[in-house]
Amino acid sequence: MTLIFTIPYPTRFLQNDISLEEENQLAKEYKDRPVSPFENNTDKDEFTGLFAEIEMEGLEEKETEICIYVNEKNKEEAEKIIQEICAEQQTTFAISTLENKNWNEQWETNFQPILIDDFVNVRATFHPENKQVQHEIIIEPKMSFGTGHHPTTSQMMQNMRLLDFANKNILDIGSGTGILAFLAEKLGATNIIAIDNDEWCYNNCIENIALNNSKYVKPEIGDLQIVKSSTFDCILANIHRNFLVENMQQLSTLLVNNGYLLVSGFYTEDAHLILNAALEHNLIANYHTNKENWSCIVFQKK
Repeated sequence: MTLIFTIPYPTRFLQNDISLEEENQLAKEYKDRPVSPFENNTDKDEFTGLFAEIEMEGLEEKETEICIYVNEKNKEEAEKIIQEICAEQQTTFAISTLENKNWNEQWETNFQPILIDDFVNVRATFHPENKQVQHEIIIEPKMSFGTGHHPTTSQMMQNMRLLDFANKNILDIGSGTGILAFLAEKLGATNIIAIDNDEWCYNNCIENIALNNSKYVKPEIGDLQIVKSSTFDCILANIHRNFLVENMQQLSTLLVNNGYLLVSGFYTEDAHLILNAALEHNLIANYHTNKENWSCIVFQKK
């Protein structure tokens, strides 16, 4: 039997009733304040990621809550982890029983391919091939981030088409499924290191390497320390705001002169934090796009 743990997003994610004038005033007041190490800056994606260690059958993100599907035999351990996270994040959870359905079939019905113009099509193994596009990427997403559905991923792919990847060395940090690394390879890159600190993502990337007949994507589990002695022509970083701000100096150091840093994973209202941090480390913004209140910026090292 499968159990559903339903967890409402903490109320801080749902408070959208602040007027623009009040929001601007708050931004002005807090723009330059130091961030307390005890302040909770978790956003929705990070909040969902907190549950990654649970042995689960699936996870569904809804507008106001997430649902985690757990086999009954794993109930005790899952409930303990969820209870701790909910207490820390100031939210609650409820447990219910899942009705008997063919959930693989249900998931396949709901999971649609992502088509970006005639540039790239992202699909699962059960979708038919699309021969009308320049590039096609096959993904078995499972629990990993990066199917192309999220505005951050689609913007990263859109902006990648503006750059020359031929024979370039690429770093994909926070690689998830490996979707951006695979696109870099299809655009001509011949050395791509895909790093994620989550073992599930690492294993999923390995599976997707086989599905895409990839020769040049090398998955790693860990952080930037793995590549501290390397340099790259381009770095892809679809990752959360705090990581980008805190690691901007190291990201710049890892880039060759005139190399590119593509970043996303942060809200439009936080773009100024990324722009300011980049400018301090000789990274100049060439392109800046927004989609559904998510930003993507292409920097060049000068």
